[in-house]
Order: sequence, then structure tokens, then C-alpha cells
Amino acid sequence: MVITVTLNPALDKTFTISNFTLGTVNRVSNIRQDIGGKGINVSKVLKNLGIASISTGFLGGMLEEYFEKELKKRDIETKFISIEDNTRTNIKIVDEIKKVYTDVNESGPNISTKEIDEFFKAFEKLCSKGDIVVLSGGVSPSVPADIYRSLIKIAKEKEAVTILDADGELLRCGIQAHPNIIKPNIHELKKLADLEDESEASIIKSARKIIKSGIDKILVSLGDKGAMYITKDKVYKTPGLNVPVRSTVGAGDSMVAALAYSLINNYTDESTLKFANACGAASVQVEGSEACTLQEVKELLGKVNISVREG
Repeated sequence: MVITVTLNPALDKTFTISNFTLGTVNRVSNIRQDIGGKGINVSKVLKNLGIASISTGFLGGMLEEYFEKELKKRDIETKFISIEDNTRTNIKIVDEIKKVYTDVNESGPNISTKEIDEFFKAFEKLCSKGDIVVLSGGVSPSVPADIYRSLIKIAKEKEAVTILDADGELLRCGIQAHPNIIKPNIHELKKLADLEDESEASIIKSARKIIKSGIDKILVSLGDKGAMYITKDKVYKTPGLNVPVRSTVGAGDSMVAALAYSLINNYTDESTLKFANACGAASVQVEGSEACTLQEVKELLGKVNISVREG
């Protein structure tokens, strides 16, 4: 089973505003809302790829029932801990004329020590041998920065495979528990490894150091420049695909879903990167944080080129 962890879910409201301008009244031409949070986005993509998952984390307030209803509608199993405070709302502004995408994100609810302890107990019961545990996204200010490290330790003790997609101190602490795969974007990797620049050589050098610390593989997303998949003995690279962009929300989450999908289907490392790149490109073609479909991914697979370097 795939278990996705979303510790700070959000209702994503996407406003389409032509020629969005600060300091003036802007008229919304279209609005949509999607349940989100990185782990939830992974579950949505996995469902469209034909993979079942259990979505867990924290939900509370007026939006708790809405999230549960929407996830049930998508046939995604849930094991969320109910909290007293309200789940957050994020605003996404899409300017289709300027091709500019702006996010305004709330920090998140207050989560008590009791609620965190309850989650740890539930998570330990949820994990089993052979599970794939995806830990994605940020946390609210009340959650300790070492929480992913603790959760990865629990999952590994249960002999589950772990995938970590986080930023800053969450990522820095999380890798201390040696997750199997991490998926930083180039900006997250720069903060983690103090990259001198964004050259291929610097990325490989930094990734190698992280792998030596106990990580098996690293998928580095490079935005429209593509991605790199770095293992203990090889480096796989793919350029970005030229596709129409409707929303950049969830592109990285689609790539994380692709990692889980590839593990389940025993893909080679090369095929994993190919599938992940196609997933990321497919996701930016859909509006809001809606998930791409398997058919949309398959239509792009033939356009993905992979180069391989030894050592």
C-alpha cells in the first residue's frame, strides 16, 4: 500500500486574472477550488494512475468534512487525525496574459502536542512491511521541524520504503533518518547542499555527498529545464518538455507520485525518470491542482529523452 502524509493540507483557490496588477482592483475571470497539500496531490495523481493509496495527516475546522467528502468521491481512503483548529486556505493567481503564477499561502493551523502524539500512534499502526510511505510538503509553525525524521524512522522500522519531498530544515532533519528517495527541486537542493551554482557538475557533486550519507536515490526537478535522477553509480538526465502551461501547482507532486508508481511497477531508473518527467509535464497542462491522467502521461512518454552517465 502507498501511504501519503500531508501534515498541512490546504484548500487551493485558483483565481484566473488577466493582466493581474498590484495596488488596483482586479477582476476574476474564472475561479476553481481544489483540495490540496502535497501528499494529497500525490494521492490524487496515484488514483488517476490506477494506484490505491491511504491519505493521512491533520484536518480540522469547517474544511475537514469537505476534504473527507472530496477524497471519498475520488475513492481515496483516509486516516486523518481531527484537530480543533481550521485547515488552511491557499490562494493561487493565474495571469494568462503575462504568464505569471502567484501563490499566497497561509502558514497553517495550531496543532497541539496531544494531536501530534495521536498522529504518531496512528501512523505507527498504519505502516507495514513493503508499504511505500510518501512524506511531502511543509508543516504548520506548531509542528516540530524534526517530525519527518521521526516518521521515517518509524516507517523504516516497519520495513517500509520512504520517499521524502520537503524543504529547508524539514528536509535537512529528514535525511538524517535516511529515506530511500528524496525529491528536492533545484532551489531546495541549493539550500540543503550549499551549491556553488546550478551547473550539472555542482548538482552531481552535491547529490553524491547526500547519497553517501545514506540516501539511495535523488530526483532533482529543474523546472522547465527538466530533471536529473542520481543514484549510487549513475546519473540520468532529461530536458524539459515544451508543453502549454495552465498551472504549475502540483508538478513536483506528480513527479513524486511517479516515483511510487515506478517502484510498484519495478521500473528501471531510466524508465523512472522518463515517467516522472512525463508526469510533471502532464500536470502543468491541467488547471489548478487537478491531477494528470495516465493517458495524458502516456501521450508525452515518447517525447522524453534520457541521457545516462556512469559514475
